[in-house]
Amino acid sequence: MLNDATKLFYQPVIAFFGAVSVVITIYVVWLTLHNISLMRPGQEQFIGLDNYLRLLLDPRGLNALWRTVLFTVVATTIELIIGLFVALLLDREFHGKRIARAIMLVPIVMTPIVVGLTWRFMFDPSSGMANYLLSLLHLGPVDWLGNPNVALFSVMIADIWQWTPFVVLLTMASLEALPGDPQNAARVDGAREWQVLWHITLPALHRALLVVALIRAIDSVKTFDIFYIMTRGGPALSTETLNLYGYISAFTNFDISYALTVAMALTIFTNVALLLLYNLAFKAQARGAV
Repeated sequence: MLNDATKLFYQPVIAFFGAVSVVITIYVVWLTLHNISLMRPGQEQFIGLDNYLRLLLDPRGLNALWRTVLFTVVATTIELIIGLFVALLLDREFHGKRIARAIMLVPIVMTPIVVGLTWRFMFDPSSGMANYLLSLLHLGPVDWLGNPNVALFSVMIADIWQWTPFVVLLTMASLEALPGDPQNAARVDGAREWQVLWHITLPALHRALLVVALIRAIDSVKTFDIFYIMTRGGPALSTETLNLYGYISAFTNFDISYALTVAMALTIFTNVALLLLYNLAFKAQARGAV
C-alpha cells in the first residue's frame, strides 16, 4: 500500500517530463527536415532527409565528430586512471585529510570560463607558466594553443585538471563504503597490498568506476565552454568538436536547420554509444554474477 502511495508522487513527474521531452524531440526532428536559415527568413522549405545526408557527406562535420570521440575517450580514461590512483593514495588516515579533500573541490567549483581563461594564460607561448616550466628543463617553447597537433591535447589538460577531482571524490566515497573484512582477511592470509588491490579492491569498485565513467563521458561529449574560451575551434579547426560546429552553423552561418541536425546527430550518437557501454558493462556483469 505504501509503494502504491509513493508512485503517486513520482509517476506524474516522470510522465510530465517524458511528455515534454517527446514533444520537443519531435519538434526538433521536424525542424531538421526543413531548410531554415536566418539569412532567408520566410523561405523555409521541406527538404526531407537532405540535412542528414549533408552531414554524412560533410568532411568538416565528420572530423568534428572524430575529435569529439577522441576528446571524450582520452580525457575520460586519463581522469579515471589518475582519479583512482589519487583516491587510493588518500584512502588512509593522515593529518590534513579534510584539508586535502577541500582543496580537491577547488577545480570542480570553478566555472568553465574561469578554467578556460586560466589555462589560456598558462599556455601563452611568450609569458605562460607552461613554457616557463619547460625552460627550467632546458626544453624549447611550445605553441600550446597555436599548433594544430597540440591544441586539442592542451584543452584536454585543462579538462583533466578540472574534473579529475570529481573522480577522486566519488572513488573515495566508494572506497569508504567498502567492507574492510575481505581485505583484512586477505592480509592475514599473507596477500601483499598489490594483490589485495588487484583481486579485492578493484573488483569491488568496478560498478562505481563504471558509473563515474558514464557521468564523465556524458559531460565530455557536451563540453563546449572550455573549447570556446581557449581556442574557438582553432587553429585550422583542430579543436572543433561537434558541439562547437553546431554552434558555428547556427550563430555564424545562421543555418538553423543544419545546426539542429548536428545537435540531433550528436544526441543520437551519444545515446547509442552510452547504451552499448551500459549493456556491455552492467548487464555483462549481472550475467556473470548469476
